Amino acid sequence: MEGLLLGLGFIGIALAILTPFFKSGAGLALVSMAAYFHFIGTETWLPIVLFTAGLLLIVFEIFVPDFGAAGIFGIILLISGLYLTLGDFTQTIRDLSLSVVITAGVVIYLIKNGYSLSNVNKLILQTNVQNSTDSDVLEKAKVKVNDEGVAATPLRPSGKVTFGDDSTLYDVLSTEGHISKGSAVIVDKVKGTKITVRKK
Repeated sequence: MEGLLLGLGFIGIALAILTPFFKSGAGLALVSMAAYFHFIGTETWLPIVLFTAGLLLIVFEIFVPDFGAAGIFGIILLISGLYLTLGDFTQTIRDLSLSVVITAGVVIYLIKNGYSLSNVNKLILQTNVQNSTDSDVLEKAKVKVNDEGVAATPLRPSGKVTFGDDSTLYDVLSTEGHISKGSAVIVDKVKGTKITVRKK
């Protein structure tokens, strides 16, 4: 039971990172992990603090790959938090192993269905938009709902699209997960400088 709750928490984090459903994934992670620690019971906040800090460092490692130390230290803190909660190293490894196996299966399924680090891509896209010039914003404004274009790169679910005779590459986000390069797409929504598309 405990391992399943922990697994649901990790799955929530995977959904938040790999899919556009950040709020749902984060909510699932928060509720599941809160239920896990409530179900087991802890006398102090230290195990929860260590576990949370470990998770944050691991997520940081995902966002900033090749950093190395953050991920390793995060794993150590996470295991320490679980061990202090359970008081049994064997059960700690068992719960962690079960949750990792379950999460790995979900992650493989998501990747096979075209999902990737979409939230990272969206954060990068939003940063680029904030730093763009007024002329860039005006270029974005030329794209309207129902405009048709062609995927210049695979959309996983973010990527680049061209519209009509305009050779400009536009950053877009697919509402349907993975869309192959060269596929015809249609603009589903334009909100400010954010363009979402779907397969035609």
